[in-house]
Amino acid sequence: MTKKPYGEHWKGIKGYRGMEGNDIYNHYFGGQVCDLPVCTLCGEKMHQIFCFDLKDERLSEIKAKELTILPLVSCLNCAMVWGPQYFQLSNRGKSIQVISQENTEDWIQDEEDRLPVPLPRINVKLVEMRVEGIPTNEDKYDTAFDLFGSEYLCRFLGAPLYDEVPEDLECPICNQEMKYIATITQDLGERELISVVDFQLGEMNIFYHLCKVCLVLKTQIQGT
Repeated sequence: MTKKPYGEHWKGIKGYRGMEGNDIYNHYFGGQVCDLPVCTLCGEKMHQIFCFDLKDERLSEIKAKELTILPLVSCLNCAMVWGPQYFQLSNRGKSIQVISQENTEDWIQDEEDRLPVPLPRINVKLVEMRVEGIPTNEDKYDTAFDLFGSEYLCRFLGAPLYDEVPEDLECPICNQEMKYIATITQDLGERELISVVDFQLGEMNIFYHLCKVCLVLKTQIQGT
C-alpha cells in the first residue's frame, strides 16, 4: 500500500522552520560561498538558496565528517529546476558539481522577473516546528500547507510535506535510499519573509534529499 503523505508515521518528528533572523550558528539565505556550477540552460551560475552550518547540534543526524556546511542549490530562473537533479558535494560542502539533470524543457524566465545571481545574503534561524506544521492527520496536513510560505520558507528535517510520497529516492552511486532533509517554497504572503528579495518560485515546492555516505544531493519539485 502506498504511504499517505500524512499520518501517525510522522508523530513526534518535529523538524525546524527556516526563518529570517539571527541564530547562534551560521545559517543563512542567499550568498555564494560555494563553488557553484553554471546552468547549462540559462547560462548563469546556479543559486545558493540556503546554507546551513553543520556545527549546529540539532543537525547531527545529517552530519558527515566530510561536510561542514550543507548548501541547498538550484537554478531558479529557468526550467532546470523542474526535473530531478543530482549534485556531488565536496570540499566540505563548498564545491558542487552536477551529476545529472533530467529536465527536457527550454523555458527561461523573462529578464525583468529573474531572481538575482547570487541571491542577496541574510541570516536565517532554525525554530522548532509547531505541532500545526506536522502532518499527522489530514487536517494538520492542510494547516501545514497553509503555514508553509505564509510564515516561513524552509522546512528542515522532520516530516516532509509531500503532495505524494516520492518513490525514486535511491542514491545514483550506492543505490541506498537518500534521506529527506529540506523543502523550500516561495513567499506567499505580504510579510516579506525574506526581506532582501521578492522570493517567488512559481507554484512549486523544492525537495532536497541527501546521501551522506556518497555526499550526493538530490532536488525535485512538487506542485502546490
